Amino acid sequence: MPESPHAPHSLLHRMTGPLAIEGQWISPWVTFDFGATEIVPSWNLSAPPEATVVVSLEARLDDGTTTGWLPTAHWNDLPADITTPSATTRSSESSDTSAQTTSQIVSLQVDTLTAAAPRRLNAARLKIETDAQPAGEAAVQVVLHLAALSGFAPGKCQHHEQVQNHEQGANEQGANASRKPRTAPLAVPVRSQMLHADTHRAVGGGGESWCSPTSMVMLQEFWRGRPLDAETKEHPVPWTALRTYDAAYSRAGNWSFNVAHVGRREADGQGLEALVTRLHSLAEAQTLTDGGIPLAASVSFTSDELPEAGYETDGHLLVIAGFTASGDVVVNDPAAPDDAGVRRTYPRGVFDLAWRRSNRTVYLVHPTDVPLPPAPADEPTW
Repeated sequence: MPESPHAPHSLLHRMTGPLAIEGQWISPWVTFDFGATEIVPSWNLSAPPEATVVVSLEARLDDGTTTGWLPTAHWNDLPADITTPSATTRSSESSDTSAQTTSQIVSLQVDTLTAAAPRRLNAARLKIETDAQPAGEAAVQVVLHLAALSGFAPGKCQHHEQVQNHEQGANEQGANASRKPRTAPLAVPVRSQMLHADTHRAVGGGGESWCSPTSMVMLQEFWRGRPLDAETKEHPVPWTALRTYDAAYSRAGNWSFNVAHVGRREADGQGLEALVTRLHSLAEAQTLTDGGIPLAASVSFTSDELPEAGYETDGHLLVIAGFTASGDVVVNDPAAPDDAGVRRTYPRGVFDLAWRRSNRTVYLVHPTDVPLPPAPADEPTW
């Protein structure tokens, strides 16, 4: 992708299996030649819901020093404990538990490793360890299908551009910003998070806090017709929220946990591949939706910036289902008060501003037998 003066750098590196993990698995070093400021990990496993893995990150900085292994998460696919949330064993870890020698140069918060300015991250690697088994019990088999590291570094003035022309998408990077879609918006099922405002309040509640699992439910239902294993009388949104809840974060919005849940596969390895990545532009998002791949995007905006939404947010997930002929963004916004109001259209330029505040973070979900469109050659983001 030709780089404009304000274009960000973004790169996703995949490590694919299947690979049985016995004890631990360590990825090769993944390099970020541009010097990343942030890194987010993803993993997809075949494992019983109760199988707990410990995920850690190690990074190398621009002066050649390394952070050592930073514990990132204890992850499994068990439902959260709704009576004693603190007893939930799925939990992220923050860098305040890490060695003091690293605390001033990197921070690890929930799902993102960040370098302290002006430092940059030139490389990183991922470690996945299986929890020790009680004496006399057979080890639980854990198979790794996907591990990925998504790195990002903002371009010059990345967060300081002003919206000048909504219809022309003036804020977007790249020469293809105004190209028209080849297909109609995708028929992604609609789900409102607000219908669950009084559900399981002890573990994050429904309503405003469940945008991430609700977006994931919409993507799962688009591909599978139902979420994984949701063959109970419980609605799929709370079902998914209970399995993405982060006890340390006290919410169901951990990016890594959401893709790990959706990407947890059966023993045959079939199912959905799910990962966190950062795109360069809405043109890349349009390449995916034109290819039949909806995606969930992280946005934030004020009520004045996006009055069409009817609310404001410091951080929200919604599904990009496609684009109008004029280039505006067709979304499934789970913040709607009911399912009927979920499908909406937001102005392209303002949407890009709102999305850019998360460094254009997305959940990318697709079946293992459905190929993705060709990725950008120079800095692939999928």
